[in-house]
Amino acid sequence: MSPAQTILPGSGLIAHVEGKVYLNEQRVELSGAPLYVLNSSIVRTEEGRSEIRFAGGVSLFLGENTAVKRIPSGGYNFSRFEVLNGSTVVTTGEMGSHAICGHEVTLSDFGLFRFDVFRLPEPTVPKMCGFKVNRGAAAVQLSSVIAVATPGKFLSLGGGAGDRVALQKFDTEQKDDLDNWVSQRIGLPPTQ
Repeated sequence: MSPAQTILPGSGLIAHVEGKVYLNEQRVELSGAPLYVLNSSIVRTEEGRSEIRFAGGVSLFLGENTAVKRIPSGGYNFSRFEVLNGSTVVTTGEMGSHAICGHEVTLSDFGLFRFDVFRLPEPTVPKMCGFKVNRGAAAVQLSSVIAVATPGKFLSLGGGAGDRVALQKFDTEQKDDLDNWVSQRIGLPPTQ
């Protein structure tokens, strides 16, 4: 990362864009000046993708038609964000992160995670959020228990399920276009 791309404390940095990407509803065009994602900022993609970097080696990779909001982390030294719509892959480095996607999810350090928000036709359930752990671990506080997901586990959040949320297995080698794009960006071999 060049000195012009230094991440300011308490902010993120838009490091890469492809296609239509917006920061607080303003179209993003990367130039020499860094574009910071400050507290309460929203980054949204249409027909595009984006990479946002935070301190501690945390990066968000937004797929097409995705929106995330930067959440203030108070006096803590970790990044917080909310997945509002679409699909986001998160990598963590020497520092974990906190994601909000139906519930607050604590992400371990040195991990690889994916969040997918989808809307249901049921009007009483505004959205569901699924997250996968490819590497590392994630914990989420449910109504009365903490669910912990490890590599190869998937969890659906939302819909008022309370503690009745089952951890499901998934194949970590099965990837889609977003996963392959992220693998390319972070230097992992793509798979089918």
